This record gives sequence, structure tokens and C-alpha cells, in this order.
Amino acid sequence: MFSFKLKYLLTVCLILSSVSAFGGPVLRLSGIPDENPTELQRKFQPMVDRLQRDLGMKVEYVPVIDYGAAVAALAAGKIDFAWLGGFTYVQAKVMAGAQPVVMRDIDRQFTSVFVANAASGIHRVEDMKGKTFAFGSKSSTSGHLFPRHYLQTTYHIDPEKDFAGPPVFSGAHDATVKMVESGKVQAGAVNVEVWNRMVKEHQVDTNKVKVIWTTPQYCDYVWTARKDLAPEVVQKFATSFLTLDDSRPEDKKVLEVQGAKKFVRANPKDFEIVEQVARSTGLLK
Repeated sequence: MFSFKLKYLLTVCLILSSVSAFGGPVLRLSGIPDENPTELQRKFQPMVDRLQRDLGMKVEYVPVIDYGAAVAALAAGKIDFAWLGGFTYVQAKVMAGAQPVVMRDIDRQFTSVFVANAASGIHRVEDMKGKTFAFGSKSSTSGHLFPRHYLQTTYHIDPEKDFAGPPVFSGAHDATVKMVESGKVQAGAVNVEVWNRMVKEHQVDTNKVKVIWTTPQYCDYVWTARKDLAPEVVQKFATSFLTLDDSRPEDKKVLEVQGAKKFVRANPKDFEIVEQVARSTGLLK
């Protein structure tokens, strides 16, 4: 298993090798790998093209190997902007003073779903006791932090004691769905947007996997800037997103692949509850 240090070094090498191929300034973007990397590359390309036009400079999307690498690279100044979940934004803020910039219209009312294998005998959250269970990444807001919080506070289920062994961490939402579908685990917690997309695109057999509960709303994803980035660059970045209009076909394409109708400004206060929950669950020290 890779150590965090080794994973971080590999990420930096990826970034440096991608930048060295270009002349002139390069704006470097990344994001938490909450889905299959191929899906993320598809999702971000229209946005990269738009930013390149609006900012008048080369824009490079740099993949990272896990959630922690995205936070570490932003904190170290190796990338300029990162698409983070609420929890990873809080980690980047605490670690290195990262600042939230813009978020989708849906990100202040985000939810997770608990899904179960149809053959598991699970019909409600209480039925998950004694069953196998999967979260997403350990640093995922929608795949771990808030599902754990609601298990503990609403249902008084201790994930470390009340399942059939410790919970599995799949690393990504689509991976959790596939683990439940195959029966590798009997239930799991998933980002609602990934679930809805997989259902819409027939990437999951809904005869084998069903939703048993949807969490209350919380605040999640946000485009985040490193602390020492030039204010004028941050403003241009924000304006590029805030001026997207889904009545224009070229803008609609950018919005659709990111699951939004529009972007809005983000504020550190939006994530105060996320930080409180992260501390209360012991996931943020």
C-alpha cells in the first residue's frame, strides 16, 4: 500500500511533467477522484476549454490519485484550483488557508442515499445492523462524513461495531454502487448525483440495487483556490463560472456535465456545519 508521502510525491511528479510540456503560464486544476478517472476527464474538458478562453491562458486538468493528494497538492501550491467536497475543502482550509470560490446551485442542498442489495433483506436503515457496508473515500463528504454522522445521530448505529465487520472504503461513489450490486457488500452510502446519473445512464441494475434512505440536506462541493493565488486570477475564474447561462448551447454543455443549472458564489460560512460535523465525528482533529 502506498504511503501518503509516496502518493503525494507521485502526484507532484504528474503535475510537474504535465506543466513542463507547455510554454508560458499554465493554470493548473484538479479535483477529488470521486468517480472513475475517465468520467472525470470527460466531465471537466468542456470547463477547461471555457476557462482557457475566458482567462486567456493555458489551462491544464491534472488528475490525482486520491482525495488526500488533491488537498496536499493544493496546500503545496502545486495546483491552483481544486474541485473539492465540503470535507476536503475544510481540510484544505485548516491545512493551508484555501478559499472557496464558486459552487453549483445544487451544492447547498446536497444529499446522500443509502443503497442496499435487493437480496440482502435490507428495507430500512435499521436493517443494516449485522450486514456488510461500504462508504466511499474516507475524506468524502457525501460518501462518508455525513452518512456516518446520520448513522450515529439519527439511527444510533456505530459503523465500527454494528455492521458485520468494519465498513469497507471503496474509494469512489460509482465503485460503492458496483460493490452493492455485485453483493460484495450488502449496503453502502452514495452521492445522490452519482446515483441518479448511473440510473439514468443504465450503469446500475435497479432490480439488484435499491435506495432505502435519503439523508437530510447539507453543503457539499466547491471550487477552491490556493491561498496565495493572485486575486485577479481568482476573480476571472469566478466570473467564468458565474456568467454561464444554460440558455446558450455552449454554456449549457459545460453546466450539464457538472450537473448544474448555474454556479453561485461560495462563502466560508457555507461550510461551518461541515467543519462542526467533521470535528464531532472525530474525522477532523
